[in-house]
Amino acid sequence: PVLQGASLTVSPGEHVALAGPSGAGKSTVSALLQGYLRPRSGHVSLNGVNLADAPLSWVRAQSAVVEQSTYLFSGTLRENLPPAATDAQLVEALRAAHLGDFYEALPGGLDARVGARGLAVSGGEAQRIAIARAFLKNASIMILDEPTAHVDLASEREILASLDTVCAGRTTLTISHRDATIKGADRVATLQEGTIR
Repeated sequence: PVLQGASLTVSPGEHVALAGPSGAGKSTVSALLQGYLRPRSGHVSLNGVNLADAPLSWVRAQSAVVEQSTYLFSGTLRENLPPAATDAQLVEALRAAHLGDFYEALPGGLDARVGARGLAVSGGEAQRIAIARAFLKNASIMILDEPTAHVDLASEREILASLDTVCAGRTTLTISHRDATIKGADRVATLQEGTIR
């Protein structure tokens, strides 16, 4: 077991950063919150509901997640965003993710091809497309798992600015060891040797 006696409470609307060395279990916390893992002992609750008692579809609907690696489908920008959203909602989400200029410069706009696995866009742009997806999900909880791990400093600044916009008013858990990524949090919890301090 990675986590041993770990306890963390995040209040509604609070932004908590979870820091700690590689292998400490930070991504395990994210997997527990999303229902990919179930605890062998203890419990995980979202909005007062024990996840062991909740349908997986309900658990997944409670949060939007931005992971450290973003997968883009071969196809258009529109096809990489939720299909139920209107064009106006898609544009709003792209602007919230600081992709307004990017979208407006694309020949074809929403119908521009972003290439096989997103190879026509930079790593920072791909990550902000993932942020636009999270914005459109409109979940009350945001989980950011090393969202700036694979980008340069300029892209990191853009991603962090877009996250400030998208996460405003939402309960947010940022998992990272990068100082710039966690400095905007209300508080920092450190995961070390299986416990959270």
